[in-house]
Amino acid sequence: MSRVIQYRKFGGTEVLEMDQAAEQAVEQDEVRLAVKAVGLNPVEAKTFAGDRRLRAVEVVQRLIHPGRWFEPAASRFPRGVARDFAGVIDAVGPGVTGFAIGDEVLGTLRGAPGLGSKKGALAEELVAPASDVILKPQELSFEVAASLGVAAQTACGAFRQIDLTAADVVVISAASGGVGSLAVQLAVHRGATVIGIASERNADYLRSLGAIPVTHGEGVKERVLAAALGPVTKLLDCYGGEYVKLGFALGLPGRAIGTLVPSPGAIIKGAQFTGSRHAQPEDLQEVVNLVANGTIKIALAHVYPFTLDSVRAAYTEQNTGHVRGKLVVSLS
Repeated sequence: MSRVIQYRKFGGTEVLEMDQAAEQAVEQDEVRLAVKAVGLNPVEAKTFAGDRRLRAVEVVQRLIHPGRWFEPAASRFPRGVARDFAGVIDAVGPGVTGFAIGDEVLGTLRGAPGLGSKKGALAEELVAPASDVILKPQELSFEVAASLGVAAQTACGAFRQIDLTAADVVVISAASGGVGSLAVQLAVHRGATVIGIASERNADYLRSLGAIPVTHGEGVKERVLAAALGPVTKLLDCYGGEYVKLGFALGLPGRAIGTLVPSPGAIIKGAQFTGSRHAQPEDLQEVVNLVANGTIKIALAHVYPFTLDSVRAAYTEQNTGHVRGKLVVSLS
C-alpha cells in the first residue's frame, strides 16, 4: 500500500484527503516510479474546486465520448491531484525502451488530472506512460526536476503559438511566478527583449532574470511603453484579468497576444488561448537541458513535506497569487 492525495467532491483545500492505494501493475508502454517530489501548479486548485471553465472541458469530453453521459457521478471520484513529478523507476512495462529500473526521471502527466481524469502525481507510487517521462540529469535535485513539466510545456507552447523571435519585444504578466519566471528566462535565452510585469518587490528579481521590470496596477500601459523604448511586438498573459486588454491597448493584433487564462471576450477579439496545448514532446527536454547547464534558474519558493496538512497549506499559498517561483512537495 502507498499513500495518495485524492478528493471525492469539488471544493476548497478541505476536500483533499490522504488515502491508501494498492500497488499498481504496469501495462504496455508504462513505467512505475517511487515518487520523490511533486511540483504544484495554480490550475490544480481550480481543478479540485470544480472551476466552471474546467467543467466545460469535461462536457466537451462527454460530447466526444457520449458513453460518459451514462457514468454515475460516483464513478468519476476519487480523483488525484497534481501533474508534475520526479522519482525513481521501480518497474518497466512491456514495450518500454530507453528506461530501466533505478533510473531517476521526471515528467508531467499530460492532460491530467483535469476533470476527466482520476490520476494525479501526489502519490508515493505513480504509474505513467513512458512518453510522459524523461531521464533526470544528475545536476538537478528531485525538487527542481519536479517543478519543470507544466511550466516548461506552457512557456514553450505559448511562445510557439505567438511565434516569438529574437526580434521581439515581449511583455509577460505575472512574470515572477512559476510559469512567468521560466518564460522570462526562456524568452531572454531566445534573444527577445523582455518586459516583466510584477509587484514592485519583485523588480530586482526580474532584473536578475534578464527582464526589464514594470510594476502592475494603474498606469501600467504608460510604464510599459516607457520601458520598451520602442514598439512592443508580443504579449504573454500568465495571469488573466485585464492583460489581454493591455495587449490590444498597446496596438498588438490578436495573433501576437497569448493568454494562459481563457475568457470568451479575449478569444472573440482574436487573442490566442495557449500554453501546454501547443507544446511539443521535445519542449520539456529543451528546458531541462537549459536548467541543467545553468542557463535557466528555478526558484523554489517553498518545499513542503508530504502530509495532508502541508499539501493543503501549499495550495492555500498557491491560491494567494503572490508566489515567487515554484511550490514543491517533497516525498524524500
